[in-house]
Parts: sequence; structure tokens; C-alpha cells
Amino acid sequence: MPNPSKRKPRIRNRLYNCRKAISLTQKDAAFLMGMEDTQISRWETGEREPGIYNAIGLAVVTGGTVEDVFFDYRQEWQEKIDERMKLLDLMRQNTEVLR
Repeated sequence: MPNPSKRKPRIRNRLYNCRKAISLTQKDAAFLMGMEDTQISRWETGEREPGIYNAIGLAVVTGGTVEDVFFDYRQEWQEKIDERMKLLDLMRQNTEVLR
């Protein structure tokens, strides 16, 4: 799995862009979520990362999905799972041969 510290700039940039795309200020987004605008700033600068509950809130505020707000790691995971599925199939075949 990729180093989490490498994800922070990707999260920060995506959150900022989603918010700006619908002309929301940090104060606007914070008001809608019922929190201080400094929290939005911390997420955008990468100082902090939102938990899943707040990530869903950010998605709702920006009118998208969590994957819209935070870069989609689906391809990365799909490649990893595909590779491991091949290994799993080989292990199963070897087990059947040994029976």
C-alpha cells in the first residue's frame, strides 16, 4: 500500500479544487459542516486528514462522492487485487495437484 504521507498532497489538492469548483469559501464549507473554518484549512493543507464521517460530509457539501473529493485509489487497489488473485489461483491449483 502506498505511503500515507504521499497521499496528503493528493488529498489536499483535490479537496481544494472540489470546493473552489462550486465557489465555496473555507468559511462556507465549514459553516455547512458545523465546524470552524480552520478545520477545512487543515485538511486542505494536509496538516490533518478527515475521518470517514467528515469525508462523507465533504462529499455532500461539494455535491460529489468521497471518490470525487479524494482521489480514487480504485485502480491502484484493482491492480493489487488482480495480482493477488492470480497468486491465489496458482496456490489453489497447486493444492489440487497435491491431493
